Amino acid sequence: MPPGAGAEGRPPAFCCCPWTEVSTRALYGIRRHLGATASRGRWSGRRGSRGGGLDSADCFTEGNGMRSLLSQTVLLGGALAASSAMAELPDYTPRIQARINLAGNPSGAYNLAPGNLLPGSYHVPLTLDRQLAFRLSITPEGHRAIWWGQNGQGSRIYLLPDLGEDTLASDTGLNSRGDIAFAVTYSSSNGIYLLNAADPSQVRIIREPIGANSWDTLDLNEAGQLGFRVSFSGVGRAHVRLNPSGQGYATEYLAKEQGVDPASPYFYLYSPGFNDLGQIAGVVDLQSVGSGVQELRVWTAEGNSQRIAASVAVDPASPIYRFASVQPALSNTGKVAFLGTFRDAQGRNLTTLWRWDGAALKVLAQNGQDGIKEVEFFPPDINDSGLVVFRAFDSAGMRAVWVSDGEGKKRVVSEHDILSSDLGDARVDQETPTSPVFGGSPKINARGDVTFVAGLAPPDNDQEEWGSGIYVAESSLPPPSPPDGGTDGGTDPDGGTDGGTDGGPDSGTDGGPDGGTDPDGGTDPDGGDEVDGGPSETPDGGPGDGGSGSTPDAGGDGGDVPESELATGGCGCQSTSATSLGAWVLLGLTRLLSVRRRRGRSAGGPWTV
Repeated sequence: MPPGAGAEGRPPAFCCCPWTEVSTRALYGIRRHLGATASRGRWSGRRGSRGGGLDSADCFTEGNGMRSLLSQTVLLGGALAASSAMAELPDYTPRIQARINLAGNPSGAYNLAPGNLLPGSYHVPLTLDRQLAFRLSITPEGHRAIWWGQNGQGSRIYLLPDLGEDTLASDTGLNSRGDIAFAVTYSSSNGIYLLNAADPSQVRIIREPIGANSWDTLDLNEAGQLGFRVSFSGVGRAHVRLNPSGQGYATEYLAKEQGVDPASPYFYLYSPGFNDLGQIAGVVDLQSVGSGVQELRVWTAEGNSQRIAASVAVDPASPIYRFASVQPALSNTGKVAFLGTFRDAQGRNLTTLWRWDGAALKVLAQNGQDGIKEVEFFPPDINDSGLVVFRAFDSAGMRAVWVSDGEGKKRVVSEHDILSSDLGDARVDQETPTSPVFGGSPKINARGDVTFVAGLAPPDNDQEEWGSGIYVAESSLPPPSPPDGGTDGGTDPDGGTDGGTDGGPDSGTDGGPDGGTDPDGGTDPDGGDEVDGGPSETPDGGPGDGGSGSTPDAGGDGGDVPESELATGGCGCQSTSATSLGAWVLLGLTRLLSVRRRRGRSAGGPWTV
């Protein structure tokens, strides 16, 4: 039983060309450790898309039990009736839960010590009773750690032991019992780590399925089930559900790549979403990566899945040109939110957020439409009521976190908002206007509460560093009845934290869940969009604001490239003294050189900088 743990997460994708992949990662790492602020992932950074896409009220209907898309035209809708829709959306009161900061900054930190920093890209799960947990990729002790809290109180509850300097860990899964799960890789003790916030010293490690070397997009539901995409080094990937069974877990495969099972129809599996019913939603390539022959499916068991949507390469009547390489969100009521691209008559690829409600696809947000300048390339989240949270630039080019119920949308928080903090009023801001003010992906619970992370500064001085605040935006809506569980809420008992120990080799390098080196507390709150794919068509651009256009669909024949944590550790750092930043710069460059010497990139495996 190891005495402490951390968590690291999911890969952004880069071009599958080895030279591009390697050189991009190396340059990205160096720039981030020197405080560069321009890199923000594959799609974020393009400011300004043109109109001509689907209206936000447009739907695409699918019948036949959702198993095939009907050849129907996209239903053209009118302008949204914003005034009536807004009455059904919650009002929000942001409440700070923690604030991270560099050890050298005089503004200090809140509910944890300075010098504990977030990774470059992450999410913060939230239960119905407003428990939340997140991973720390840098700590004063030099190991990964887990933070847990509720209702404005919390602390760092678990520190990963010394398992090797390359140790990585995933984002946390959390349920209403306070059970926390995360995956540890590139360490001397790989596996899925399980603990409970009430007694975090009691840790169990699961190494299922046998032969696994990474557990990507790991999640824990209210039934105590674990869902994830597993990678087998040099073989392929599979979607797996672990079901509590006695003192361990029973492994159930829901989908396999052809490398794992030659009889499988799936060439490539993308990062999945998971719900409290144990269902998994994910995009698949049916042919080689880059072919665009893609489907979005929901699995309930192996061999039992439903096709929710398909790309135009599969069904010419589909509005989806390509699916985005970020995981979809799946509610317990069968609703699915996902990103993709719509190709308009001018051949422009417009980033689009869709929601499947069980009968039709509806556009919730799209580049250049209805007050949205650009949808950012971060996974959306959805609750059982169908409320979807996402990140996007508004028409003025300001970043914001939004919610939509399918009829209207509303800001949860926006760049330059004034929020309450432990230091008094704080402004959501960054020293450099083009630097992102938000970090990672927002999450939503059954009530409509939303977690987000924002860079903070005094209201009248964006050159002063206050770090990053981890917030719960509390919804004005009452709790649902009955509750629906999970990070989507609920109170059903979970399956406990008892894990099996039977495991196979874990030293592979293919498709690890993340792979950056430790962040340096640099300048951007997030270190890139959470994607896991490879190259294809670029979305509609317009001028960039610190990053070029990127590819909308997922996949890469070399496998997923690990996520960088080189950004800031999510500290929201804007300006720091040379003394406080210099140590992190040296640490980053040292790790960059040492890790590159130790870990060459084999064909098909991830490149870690």
